[in-house]
Amino acid sequence: MTETRPGTRPEISGRRLPRAVWTAGAVTSLASTADNFVLFLLLWVAQPQGWSAVQTAAVVLVLRLPTLTTGVLLGRAVDRWGGRRLILLDLTGRAVLLLLLVLSSRAADTLPLVPVLVLGGLCGALAPASYAGVRWLVPRIADTEQLGRANAVVALGDQLPLMLGAALAGPSLALLGAATSMVVPAGLLLVAAALALTLPRPDPDPPATAGRPAGPPRERDANRRVPPRVLALIALSTAYYFAYGPFETASPPFVRGQLGATEGAYSLLWALFGIGALATLTAAPLLSRRRPGLVNAVGALVWGAVMLPIAVIHQVLPAAALFLVGGAIWGPYTTIETGALQRWVSPARHGAVFGLQRSLLSVATPLGAALAAIALQEVAPRTVLAVSAGGCALAGLLALTSRDLRRAQ
Repeated sequence: MTETRPGTRPEISGRRLPRAVWTAGAVTSLASTADNFVLFLLLWVAQPQGWSAVQTAAVVLVLRLPTLTTGVLLGRAVDRWGGRRLILLDLTGRAVLLLLLVLSSRAADTLPLVPVLVLGGLCGALAPASYAGVRWLVPRIADTEQLGRANAVVALGDQLPLMLGAALAGPSLALLGAATSMVVPAGLLLVAAALALTLPRPDPDPPATAGRPAGPPRERDANRRVPPRVLALIALSTAYYFAYGPFETASPPFVRGQLGATEGAYSLLWALFGIGALATLTAAPLLSRRRPGLVNAVGALVWGAVMLPIAVIHQVLPAAALFLVGGAIWGPYTTIETGALQRWVSPARHGAVFGLQRSLLSVATPLGAALAAIALQEVAPRTVLAVSAGGCALAGLLALTSRDLRRAQ
């Protein structure tokens, strides 16, 4: 495949994407659906099971906090051993852990807190491997001019679960109970592992010192250094995801209290968010061609401004419309970011950079969600949601102050 060089801007190609790209997208979709399913289910059952706000916050943090320590390590492992092997390790490992969680539950409708914390934490530790592995594979199985569309396919696997995870969680909870429902994400992960077996196994890029001259010191330093625009883009996403986090923990009490609705409305809101994201995903390759940092910073600003009125809504229909529009604004974000990082970073460091990105983003959202869970003891859900939306807008506004990020192609 054509090498993706840092700093190049891809052209949009009409050539058909390799089948492996679609397989990678399917693997991402199944794995992300399993993640979203687990999170939606745990957040919904927390209050009925009698978990305190602090316990709920602990669950959210433990699901993601291990990612902060393992993300970079697993990303480097991807750079060394390739994406396919690490993807399989993650998917099979998490499936086994979720099945153990089912076995540890004494009743079908109850999830014991301690096994959730232990086994959920181990799942969180493994999760960055698939994320980094898929994004390491894509530039190696798609030509440079196909990269924008290939990333959109993978991003489809990130956005579709917003709809599927929410849509599956409600019915599964009603039919199977909280504990038995965990067989659903375990099954999704096993199907994803079966698909991952068909992914190609390109050789990892050799280090600069393997089989060729290392180059002048300035070139070696440039390859090791992370460009400022990369740091700025990852910082924007970290702040954006952190500010967004309260939407996950504040939306269940918001639906119950302010909207006076049940889990059906809760699933509907997030399903519509996913539909909105899918609807605008096709625009991502075009938007990512010029100044992706500027596009994403403005996107965060607009998302926060659009979602701010949620605080004064008291009916399901306008709330659903707002979630649909919010999803449409959110949709292209991850595709644009992924393409920019793939272009701005040396291919030999893709695994490490995406591992770092995943570790920060996986912790940012749960940290915001955990703080919101504690805040909900003192303030109304609508206030938490309003502060969350304002924080997202502020993250985008602050990112616009970085000249390098605004101008980077």
